Amino acid sequence: MNWRFIALGYLSLFALSLLDNGRSPTYNAILEDLSIGPAKGSYIFSVASFISLLVNLTAVKWLPKLGPVVSTRISLSLMALSGFFMYITGVQTSYTLLIVSSVLLGLGLAICTITMNVLVIKGSTSSSRKRLFSGLHAIYGLSSLLAPFILAFLIKHGGDWKTYFVVSGIIAFSVILITAKTETLPTEPQEKQRENQNVPVRFRILFGLLLGAYVASEIVISTRLPYYLRTVLKFDEITAGYYLSFFFLSLCAGRLLFSLKSFNFKSEHLMIFSHITTLVCFFSGLYIHPLFLALCGFTMSYAFPMGMDFLVETFKEKSDYMITSVMTWIGVMLASMHFVFGLINENYGANIALLLSPLLSLLALGALIIFLKSDKSSI
Repeated sequence: MNWRFIALGYLSLFALSLLDNGRSPTYNAILEDLSIGPAKGSYIFSVASFISLLVNLTAVKWLPKLGPVVSTRISLSLMALSGFFMYITGVQTSYTLLIVSSVLLGLGLAICTITMNVLVIKGSTSSSRKRLFSGLHAIYGLSSLLAPFILAFLIKHGGDWKTYFVVSGIIAFSVILITAKTETLPTEPQEKQRENQNVPVRFRILFGLLLGAYVASEIVISTRLPYYLRTVLKFDEITAGYYLSFFFLSLCAGRLLFSLKSFNFKSEHLMIFSHITTLVCFFSGLYIHPLFLALCGFTMSYAFPMGMDFLVETFKEKSDYMITSVMTWIGVMLASMHFVFGLINENYGANIALLLSPLLSLLALGALIIFLKSDKSSI
């Protein structure tokens, strides 16, 4: 076990989550202060996702050269700059600066989402990997849960959304200082790198759809739930914030449960159960009570950590390459989701656009079933 690698992965994800999930509770305030509509405002999500896609496409080049430690420090620097630019955006009420900050955030997010998983793989043992992946992504749920409360605390003490982002930027920069003693990993020979990148295209596509569609499904709810509650159900801002907080609380609780307790089930079977129960929970939230939408956080919580463990079990020494491939697909799915959600929302309303979440869950479930039935002898 290399706890310094694990600590760097955990802390970098904490910083990432504060910035990433700060966009949802501040979304309406940003639109109001910059006097822009939801279609134009959606670019703070889609631009970051598009930039992330470009970074992911080139990851096979820069990750082996820089290594996960140096790459993580670069990502934290970019995220810190993004937070500072968001502050300036609010001061100057500049849409151009908003896009610049989204570009910086996209760069930082893309690098960090790859390297934090690689750091956990490098720092864990086979027996601890599943729990450490769950713990890693529990950090996402925890910091996502904290984001609305930090924002509310800052507003109560005279701050606003601008203050939130500059504080988040300072936290990202502080992680670099705290983990300064983490040693870098030696670079692998080019022959070994090429060998580890030899994965059939069909498996890259299936795993990309499997995890990419799941992440996009989760992000639909985590970024648009308050907007849906306010515009469709006419909830006030505070109540909508509570629902979002409960979503992240249930997300964090599920991942903490799986990080503390080992369940005697295969990762792929747990993923199937997660997708099915999420579909049931989502439609219960749509047609019975919106509280079930927040509870989707629990049913979704363990899908991604189990997916990452399943990836490592399946591809072994090719896992680093597969993570870069999967993150590329996640970038594609997120960019597409944000763009499509904006279009549907503009033309048909948030209640229809929210249906992207169960559609993406079905896509992830289908990709998993097809992969399980495939001949995997060529891996």
